[in-house]
Amino acid sequence: MFKTRRKSRTIAFTRDSTGLVKAASSWQAAFWNVANMMGSKFPWSVARLGLFPAALILGGPPYLWAMLLVGLASYVLGIIYVQITSAIPRSGADYVIPSRLMGPFWGWLESWMIVCSLVTFWGYSTWVALRNIKQLVDILRIGGLTTLSVPWVLAGVPAFLLGTLLVFVGMLVCFLPAKRYYKFVGLLTVAAVVGLVVIAAGAVMVSPAGVDTNMQKLTGLSSTAVVQKAISHGFDPNAKLDIAGSAELVGLALFGIGGFQYSATISAELKGDVRRSLLVSIIGSLTIFLVFFLPLVWLLLSKFDYNLVVGWSYLFWNKIPGAPFDLPPINALLLTLASPQLAILWAIVGLIVLLGAWVTIPAGMLYCNRMILSWGIDRFVPEKLSEVNPRLGQPIQLVIAEGVLVAIFFSLTLVNLNPVAYLWWSTLLMFPSFLFPAISALLLPRRHPELVSSVPWGGWLTPLAVLWILIIVPIYGFAVLAAIPSLSIETSLWQYAFSSGLVVTGLVIAIGAAIYVIVREVNVKRGIDVKLIFRSIPPE
Repeated sequence: MFKTRRKSRTIAFTRDSTGLVKAASSWQAAFWNVANMMGSKFPWSVARLGLFPAALILGGPPYLWAMLLVGLASYVLGIIYVQITSAIPRSGADYVIPSRLMGPFWGWLESWMIVCSLVTFWGYSTWVALRNIKQLVDILRIGGLTTLSVPWVLAGVPAFLLGTLLVFVGMLVCFLPAKRYYKFVGLLTVAAVVGLVVIAAGAVMVSPAGVDTNMQKLTGLSSTAVVQKAISHGFDPNAKLDIAGSAELVGLALFGIGGFQYSATISAELKGDVRRSLLVSIIGSLTIFLVFFLPLVWLLLSKFDYNLVVGWSYLFWNKIPGAPFDLPPINALLLTLASPQLAILWAIVGLIVLLGAWVTIPAGMLYCNRMILSWGIDRFVPEKLSEVNPRLGQPIQLVIAEGVLVAIFFSLTLVNLNPVAYLWWSTLLMFPSFLFPAISALLLPRRHPELVSSVPWGGWLTPLAVLWILIIVPIYGFAVLAAIPSLSIETSLWQYAFSSGLVVTGLVIAIGAAIYVIVREVNVKRGIDVKLIFRSIPPE
């Protein structure tokens, strides 16, 4: 795949391009972004409200307000991505762009932290997928279509085997030819979004009185009983949002928004005009997310009692016996309780949205592969790891390594690790991907002035970069540090640092820095001109 040629006494930038083809239309790229955003964010739209129980603010849940504010601010980041990637349209942009504008260490560190964050997130996505499978069977049982009960899919060897199978199938999807891959992911994501439209339509017809009647009949618990159970274990329906809870909300909103900008990293594979494709895919996917997610959350909570949803979710996440079906209040499950006579419809919708959540794994793997292929071009990883199989079009060893790591992180959720920790870990590890694009934008005119003419709305490049830094640094600082003063006496600072991801983030940074130093020294000893590599834009 790669060739080496010598120049003088040193080896310069010598590896061949990746050979990626222009296979994704702008709308396929947009729905590929949405696929990366799906996870549990769409099918579990209200399922995590119990993580931060608080009273409504101006008639809406605090999470809704946090997502709205972070989402609107993210349009600034979206425009910055369009600007800098239009100037350097290379796949693996979250590594290539900062490595050429900020320096090789910073490009490596950003992409290294992104890869580490996504591996843990895929473990969480697999954990979510198993619960979606159980939900599917429970919906069929509620509708009288089966008597099957499958609690065994959530624990032990069966859960590990089924979860590993889901990861393996995701790996196989990565090996589809590029055009088929983007078409498959795009169609699956469109189907999932259509499923959400059906859920929204069903929610419009929900009768709150009917929900309470069906809760008592189908679960043996009334809505009031579920709420009282949660109250007896610490849930306060009238609790005001405190600093710690607000910080967690902001962190979860950052996690929820992440993914809309990922098409920048396949920019060399976008058909047609790069700027237009980036604008449609990045701004389009962010808009799709906000247009569907925010009204859907508001609609579900206006039809289902807010305290019921939060109390039910509170029982589940705190592992308190009494959560109906041993699941959180997942969208399709709520609709089944409201209209059990339509169970077959909700089962179909649940299956479609389940697949939409699962597709996060193969979508994210391709995203990571593009950055790691760029690592290979710059000689940061062994040639074998980044070598693309000419028949399958993917680096086989890399995809296998990713699958093994995902299986490991998923298996940890089956022992004693709270999967919610992966959400906080991912949020912290993604910090450079939120900050470095703005720094890169500030450095672009100085480091590569010849590329400035390619920047759309170039006069706004510096003002938007400064504005985004002023937005994102306080947001992340608040999300991480604001919770510390409010720690309870039962929670040690070490416990907080580990569960919130501070320890993991520190370890990832330390390991990444060590790898960088070691690889750089090895390359220097091999006679590679490491400085010359980063003076030019890599080929595709």
